[in-house]
Amino acid sequence: MTPFNTHDTQGGDYVPLQSAHSTASRNRRKTLRLQRTRKTRSSQESSVSPTSSHSPTASTHSRSSSSHSHYRDSPVRSPASSSGSPIQRFHSEEAKSPLLTSPGTPTQSSGSLSSYPQLPRYYSLKRCSLIAILTATLIAATFLPHFPSGSDAALNESGGANVLNYAAGMASRTVSAASLGGQWDLIGHSGVSAMHAVLRPFSDSILFLERVQASTFAKIQGTSENGNKGEHFAWSTEFSANDGQWRALNIKSNVFCSAGGYLPDGTVVSVAGGQPSDEVEQGYDGIRLYKPCNGTRCDWKQDFEVHLQEKRWYPTVEALANGDLFILGGSNHAASINNERVNVPNFETFPALPGPKKTIDFPFLVETLPHNLYPIVHLLPDKNLFILANTQAVILSTSTWKIIKRLPDIPGPPRNYPLTGGSVILPLTPENNFEPEILVCGGATDFSTQAKGVASCGRIAPLSKNPTWEMEDMPFGRMMPDMAHLADGSIVIVNGANTGTAGFDRASDPVLHPVQYLPNERKGRRFRVWNPSVIARMYHSVAFMLPDSSLLVAGSNPNGSPIEYGEGDFPTEFRVERFSPPYLFPRRSTEAVAVASAGLEGSNDEITLEGTVVGTAVGDEQDGSVSLVAQGDIVVSPTLIKYGEPFDLSLQWYNHYPEDVRVALVQPGFITHSTHMSQRYVGLEVLKRGEKTVAATGESHKEAGLVRVKAPATNGLAPPGHYMIVVLLDGVPVTEAKWVQLAA
Repeated sequence: MTPFNTHDTQGGDYVPLQSAHSTASRNRRKTLRLQRTRKTRSSQESSVSPTSSHSPTASTHSRSSSSHSHYRDSPVRSPASSSGSPIQRFHSEEAKSPLLTSPGTPTQSSGSLSSYPQLPRYYSLKRCSLIAILTATLIAATFLPHFPSGSDAALNESGGANVLNYAAGMASRTVSAASLGGQWDLIGHSGVSAMHAVLRPFSDSILFLERVQASTFAKIQGTSENGNKGEHFAWSTEFSANDGQWRALNIKSNVFCSAGGYLPDGTVVSVAGGQPSDEVEQGYDGIRLYKPCNGTRCDWKQDFEVHLQEKRWYPTVEALANGDLFILGGSNHAASINNERVNVPNFETFPALPGPKKTIDFPFLVETLPHNLYPIVHLLPDKNLFILANTQAVILSTSTWKIIKRLPDIPGPPRNYPLTGGSVILPLTPENNFEPEILVCGGATDFSTQAKGVASCGRIAPLSKNPTWEMEDMPFGRMMPDMAHLADGSIVIVNGANTGTAGFDRASDPVLHPVQYLPNERKGRRFRVWNPSVIARMYHSVAFMLPDSSLLVAGSNPNGSPIEYGEGDFPTEFRVERFSPPYLFPRRSTEAVAVASAGLEGSNDEITLEGTVVGTAVGDEQDGSVSLVAQGDIVVSPTLIKYGEPFDLSLQWYNHYPEDVRVALVQPGFITHSTHMSQRYVGLEVLKRGEKTVAATGESHKEAGLVRVKAPATNGLAPPGHYMIVVLLDGVPVTEAKWVQLAA
């Protein structure tokens, strides 16, 4: 078997290389995190000190509560290396400061994998970070108004100042209760430019796809099976988020500016694309399938006799309640802005619509010219579709295929390509009675390289009696944002730029800070600002949640023609990052710890639970506080659930009994061009938590390990298919979500 690596020229077996990190994603949060408050502060300060030394020891992607730095310390290694840590981080042992680099072209010599040459790209992160922090602090202390810190500080468990001044062109904007938390890690190399991304069900593997171009590192050896002569570029890879390695996949048509989704059986579908080349066929009407398999020789398959009814460039795909894929709009030829000549004002489905008529005209896509490429589409719980193009929004019936409701226009400029904003359907939960709300954020003011990023967000409840857009501003203007669901039901807004528009060589001024959006907070308190990356993620970037509740961030190919790697202001980016949100660094107040610690026996700094040592308690030298949080794992879960039926989860928990247990189904969707197709978060009703009798006392108490929940009631809430079961114990996600298939 061929290892899962960067030079698998035969599309070989998926066998992750065994290393110290091969099981890190399952083990990295099982250690009880009990830290001294003072020790935590000291370690944080030392992690950003310009004079701090970096131990050359490999480390897993563990989430210590003392680690809130941007990038964790570890030796720099090639993402293509077959041994050692799969996580490349921005630190150099020799330089004693972050080494922000770009990998060069990988080579193969005598069957061994060579490392990537390192090319300097940015100034020292530590120096820049310290200067930025000191400058912002001085400005804030001198000129900015002060906000009360009471309730705001309580909301920001990760710490951070209560006022953040974004100095780059945003000096007049302040953010109350800004939360500078979270951790960035480099975890590998994508092999191809990550223009499109989709997570394989029942795995932590990501399928990356890119356009036909010479800037890829992935190669496939020609065989009679794939019909190619000699070695040629690959336009897709399968990347493992667990070990940071990839293997080349075989694409037979151009997937540039395509779309995609899932079928109920877990098949990943890629549709539409771009122009032909010497290497591949045209992909405008292409349909490519990646079927579920047992891990050996999985690859894209395409039957050129089966294709879309129309050629489409920049269409949108959304899963319908019956599991079919709704394919809307686009143009029939490459174009920066849509126009009457190339516009495709209709839709189709895959599998194809029944009856002789395979496409249905949709004049709405004529009304909304020219800014209606990658239209915003979300499935509503009533099984109809919310559609937004340009600034107009409607609800389309999926039974009659007629517009049944016109909604108010969203204020501000158009929100579709190339003035690209982002959107998400907010979590559907029992607490909000599964009432759908759509959030649309960002975009550009004009089709110009000098346009400014839009800060406004619009939120609407389309099924309410009198739907209206509730508008508020993000902390930063941002075009081309990725908006992804997180495990706790919040939304992360990441990637993009603050100047220009979508398209090759049209944007600058990257926005590096992720922003959290809290749907259940009141207006004015919904945004939190997190630690920035140092990698510009411009045009063609992606981001979505992984099973371990972290965020995978990749991509950026803003160049119109291939250039040497590392050249240009914003070169094509192959580094893959993992961002760990602050909820993976939980901390509790002294009062909460006092309650949680009741019944635990302490001896020699050991905390025991029913006689079992579960960790070491270290009290603060001054106040004796202990940071104790609920953590756990899903031990037993079903692989198939039915609509409206209860199912059981068996949880293993640590530290203390979690008072609050929440369960949700999460589908990350198919991501490209800031469009997250079929992304969904559905909260589940917890029907019962088991009880356990303590033999010594005869007392009964609830046992976190036994939870019965109810599957979604209808396919309008969640279309049939594959989802991650996410469990939160007192707001802390379990170590690893589990995949499940939802079926009728």
